[in-house]
Amino acid sequence: MTDANLVANLDHWLDSVRTPAGYGGPVVHWWRNSLHFTGAGLDWRYEGIIHGYLALYRKTGDARWLSKARQAGDDLLHGQMPNTNFRNSCFELNPYPGGTPHEAACDLALLALAEALRTEGDPAWQRYYEAAEFNITGYYLRLLWDSDTQTFRDNPDVPGFVPNKSATLSQALCALAILSGDERYVEQYALPVWEAILRHQIRKGPLQGAIYQYSANDRPIPWFFPLYIARCVPGLLAGYEWAGDERYLEAAYAAMHFVMACRYEDGSFPQVIYPGGRINRYPQWIAAVGDILRALTLLAPYGFDADPLPTVDWLLTGILSSGGIRTARGFASQGSQRDPGAMPAFRDLLPVAGWASMAFRYLAECLPDGVVFPAPAVSPLEIACTVRGENGIFVEMESQIELRIGRRVIYRWRKGADWADICAPEWFWK
Repeated sequence: MTDANLVANLDHWLDSVRTPAGYGGPVVHWWRNSLHFTGAGLDWRYEGIIHGYLALYRKTGDARWLSKARQAGDDLLHGQMPNTNFRNSCFELNPYPGGTPHEAACDLALLALAEALRTEGDPAWQRYYEAAEFNITGYYLRLLWDSDTQTFRDNPDVPGFVPNKSATLSQALCALAILSGDERYVEQYALPVWEAILRHQIRKGPLQGAIYQYSANDRPIPWFFPLYIARCVPGLLAGYEWAGDERYLEAAYAAMHFVMACRYEDGSFPQVIYPGGRINRYPQWIAAVGDILRALTLLAPYGFDADPLPTVDWLLTGILSSGGIRTARGFASQGSQRDPGAMPAFRDLLPVAGWASMAFRYLAECLPDGVVFPAPAVSPLEIACTVRGENGIFVEMESQIELRIGRRVIYRWRKGADWADICAPEWFWK
């Protein structure tokens, strides 16, 4: 299967999980799950989806991809509330607004779409620009900016700083400054963010290059997530490209050296690294490594040399015949951290738009110019899995996703619906 086949199938799968308000479906995450609510999540899935479709438009000149990017942008416009937030922007915490980095990721996508349309001479670019500006100024600058610490809080009422989330915001601030011509967005807000990320990076020792997951009341919390460290890299590179400050490039280099030093032989990564050598290996992201691979791609022009192929192969192990991509390996071992064995867990198999979008963007951006797309080739699937230590069957069809234990259906989402039809609480919340 070629990369073009993979992207065509992923595009088809993304279409299959659209609800009337946008891209929906259940969410599973390290932190928690959102299996009952399945409506459109206006969160970081839109970063990957819109950028992915814009990449396909640049590479093919085919207007249908730009139309799909605009359709996704319209989801965000229609889902923006009068208080500037986006509905259902908390991913695994949906349905709630005000999610970070999710609203910044939506802003970043809207601004990329605005830039593409402005280049085309399409006056509609202003609508997407204005939506992003409205959110950035009305939410991030008005409610989350902490003038005392010169950082953005993760919550208006709780002092704290999350580097990877603010890194995404810094990219959106750069894009807003470029489109508006107002450098204040970078000089007053993004520059302090990049400085704060540097302060959260370990400079020496076995964890050199690692970036703390967050700090609370100026106290760094020593959790190190390879995925989130990789998501700091695009923001640091945006800082380097804006300011020409070598420290930001050096920080991006050091961050990815740490991430790649954590990589296993099969191309996968642990979930969390702690001081003293303790590691939570499981669950290991599959679809989401698209963002790690993209960070490698962004650093390559600056001389960063690392072989992406083991991780590309790891990503490809997650390809499903439905067109989606498995979320992870090892959710059943999240508590024990024992080897999960060959049988996947239900949450491992469940494709999630927010994770799949990371793979979609990476694969789309890797395609050659002038690529010709085949028709999608997808099929229903049934895969044996486990849930709560019991054997079950994960089923995905064009119209729905199910989980069966024996003859009983314990989970069913009819694609396009805002809520799961069946979500048996004794299996998912006991």
